[in-house]
Amino acid sequence: MELQSLNEEQPDFYHYEEAFAQLWTELGREVLESNLGEVPTSPRKNGCLSCFGSIEVAKAHRFPSKVQGFFISPYLQSLMARAGASDVYSEAHELLEQMLCIQFSRTQMFRVTDSLGEQLEAKQTSPADVPELSEDEVVYGSMDGSMIQTDTGWKEVKLGRVFRSGAVRETGKKQRHLMADSVYSACLGSCHEFLPRFEASLGVWSDQLERLVFITDGAEWIRHYLQEKYPDSTHILDYFHAAERLGEFARMMFRSEIERDEWIESQEVLLKAGKVADILKTLDTLTPLDKATCDERYKLMTYYRNNQSRMAYGDYRSCGLMIGSGLQNRVAGKNETEWTALEGQRVQNQ
Repeated sequence: MELQSLNEEQPDFYHYEEAFAQLWTELGREVLESNLGEVPTSPRKNGCLSCFGSIEVAKAHRFPSKVQGFFISPYLQSLMARAGASDVYSEAHELLEQMLCIQFSRTQMFRVTDSLGEQLEAKQTSPADVPELSEDEVVYGSMDGSMIQTDTGWKEVKLGRVFRSGAVRETGKKQRHLMADSVYSACLGSCHEFLPRFEASLGVWSDQLERLVFITDGAEWIRHYLQEKYPDSTHILDYFHAAERLGEFARMMFRSEIERDEWIESQEVLLKAGKVADILKTLDTLTPLDKATCDERYKLMTYYRNNQSRMAYGDYRSCGLMIGSGLQNRVAGKNETEWTALEGQRVQNQ
């Protein structure tokens, strides 16, 4: 009878479909509850919140009405957790209510999300399940850090990515690279909190030191950690960081755009060949125009000297190794806020 009255009561299709969805949800609740079996009288039954609304289930039923400490169906819990891990955590409750056409409390939503999050948190330092490497494969690892502003002030955020060389494939006419699978680790916290997660993301690969290739920027905490933990692995300073620093100095040093571009081009030829000593000699012969440029040259030369042992780009390329972590930088730069909202997340098959 209610269905027949919808055409007369609703002014437009939007409100018609909205009312229909509510009726359909109520029908689904009744069918679900009935299909689970006869509901006994109290106290031999429990209430359980499902994605169709509240239902009653016999305590003796083979499907327990209390799961993970909540009288909420496991399917609805999974939906809550997915919505709770969305970009805007505070709006997840309203979003899910609107999509499911059922009513439940905001507290239930956040308690389920927090509970499942804590359970996942405990798994972040357990070794990742990674595939066995083929004979000629190497494993690339990269990590980065930044600061983000939160409701309680600025906080550190760290992100790591691990993938095997066989997971990088060329696709399309322009032979662009496609990442078949990789493992991420993330942490809203210090490097001391993050590094156990990064190590876990390597899984059994962490034992194959000579097949590990770490491409990172010049951050001291990363450099010192890798030198101490993986001394026999290959350490590469991200080429794009090295080239970027060179370009920043050139913009201050040369006022003429033509002269600047020619100088950068000539130095990048040396950089790709790994001839860092020649670049340092060139920098030493330049006469900066002002103190700011002089200071920038000093910073650049110090950066190159500190990382010179990790800048043999010619040798790395001849061995078929990657020299830049562009994929990692795009993830860290574009989606850092999202990653910290999903702290500790490990993602594969991306």
